[in-house]
Amino acid sequence: MSLTWKQFERYWYIFSLAAVIGSLPFSKLGLSIGQFMLVGGWIVERYDIRKLISSMAGFPVWQVLLRIIPWSVYFLFKGIFDGFKQFAKNKPALIFSSIFLFHVLGLFITTDFGYAMKDLRTKFPIFLIPLILSTSEAFDKKAFYRFMLFFVLAVLVRSVFNTWMISTRHFVDIREVSHNVSHIIFSLMLSLSIYALVFFIFKRHYFNPWKKGIVLLVLVWLFAYTVISQSFTGFSISLIALLILVPILILNTRNRRLKTTLIIGFILITAGLVLSVRSVVKDYYHVNPVDYKKLEMTTSRGNPYAHDYYNLETENGNLLWLYVQWDEMKSAWNKRSKIPIDSLDKKNQPLIYTVVRYLTSKGWRKDADAVERLKPEEITAIEKGTANYIFLEEFTIRGRIYEFLWGFDNYRKTGNPTGSTLMQRLEFWKASLGIIKDHWLTGVGTGDMNRAFSAQYETMHTKLSPDQRWRSHNQFLSVFIGFGILGFLWFLFSLLYPPLMLRRYDDYFFLIFLIISLLSMLTGDTIETQTGVSFFAIFYSLFLFARKEKEAVFTKGK
Repeated sequence: MSLTWKQFERYWYIFSLAAVIGSLPFSKLGLSIGQFMLVGGWIVERYDIRKLISSMAGFPVWQVLLRIIPWSVYFLFKGIFDGFKQFAKNKPALIFSSIFLFHVLGLFITTDFGYAMKDLRTKFPIFLIPLILSTSEAFDKKAFYRFMLFFVLAVLVRSVFNTWMISTRHFVDIREVSHNVSHIIFSLMLSLSIYALVFFIFKRHYFNPWKKGIVLLVLVWLFAYTVISQSFTGFSISLIALLILVPILILNTRNRRLKTTLIIGFILITAGLVLSVRSVVKDYYHVNPVDYKKLEMTTSRGNPYAHDYYNLETENGNLLWLYVQWDEMKSAWNKRSKIPIDSLDKKNQPLIYTVVRYLTSKGWRKDADAVERLKPEEITAIEKGTANYIFLEEFTIRGRIYEFLWGFDNYRKTGNPTGSTLMQRLEFWKASLGIIKDHWLTGVGTGDMNRAFSAQYETMHTKLSPDQRWRSHNQFLSVFIGFGILGFLWFLFSLLYPPLMLRRYDDYFFLIFLIISLLSMLTGDTIETQTGVSFFAIFYSLFLFARKEKEAVFTKGK
């Protein structure tokens, strides 16, 4: 009976953890249910029913009825207390979970307790997940591999579903396809899945050739989905992670042939990226020559063009304010679109400016003939705020660099970052540093982050539109703002010291996860949402505290 019950407890734990992992790409509700199941199983596992039964032995029925409830409560709390004692002995897990403790301590200096309590509920998995995983029986390699493959399967299913959504619906912003799960967090899951599949392809004797073929097909699909979904975050994080991993492997292998191959590959990839970026930047700033003496003065319909000779703003090398016939362009557009040209596009930008930029990007004049040449899908794209035909392509590095450069130039000229996600981040970071300057020692507390940013944006007279005045979009800055210099240093210590204690920096899965997570924290508030904090807490704990063996891929001599 005891063996059967222990098997049930183990299966419940595995099923609950699988429910949490499988819910990550899909459902916050599933995450919550899975975590409740984990907690329930953890408590039941520590509830010593045999001692309860033995403590009732020898007593009359009426005394058993009187004793059963208080003794049940006693053994319940004793089991929980014993679990916490076990957790307290696991110093690496305790140190990691102390990140949550700083959020609790932040209550002492906060004024907005409503938001503070909401933030504590969001961050609770940082305490809960390591508590459960570090005090439960660790998984062997076979069980761990199954969890990783199940996670990849969940990401695969979500990517297929998203692709179907993209192909059957129209999105103003394609990132809305993952509306119930942040597209940034899903891109981290995508990146982790890609590297997990790479491991299984190169892992000897785990899969036979035809199964490895299936794994390879899934890997190819996930790369394809990165293009389909225009996941620049997933692409860039995966690429940067590769550029970090390769030198580590070069430094830790004594196989000369492998080392030479890696060095050559690293040089070629880096040189290719540098030359590609250099070429795109040069192309962006190139201005196509114009003979001002030969400019035509009227359209094909006899209406005069407006030529601004002094405005050197360009789009794809073409001067923006030459060959503009406002009346023709307005009339032709309003005949083809339900959105008036004098209104805003779906990104809340002046639609007429978007039309001018788009036509210029194609090297066309801004008149009725040009508007009539636009395809229906181009009209729809312009309505959504697409200002350059390059951005119609599903995913190009060129398009992303163009978008950045345009945002940078516009920010430099006007001081208004609205419309460029990268320039907006610069404004977020500028506001963050302003808050840190005033609260560097203690921070603003757990609940006052929003108030601090609102006040700082007013102080710096930002040109950001009110609906775009967000928080730092940098996890390290967020922690510094919330808890000051001591909280910031402890946050770094809590992340980086546990793997040092457990000697897991040479573990493939933990190392790639840590790289992906730290990269994401540079440009995003990774642990400020339920899905983000759950993803981070689950895999940090799974890779460090819930495995019997590591995958020492980067061990010297191999």
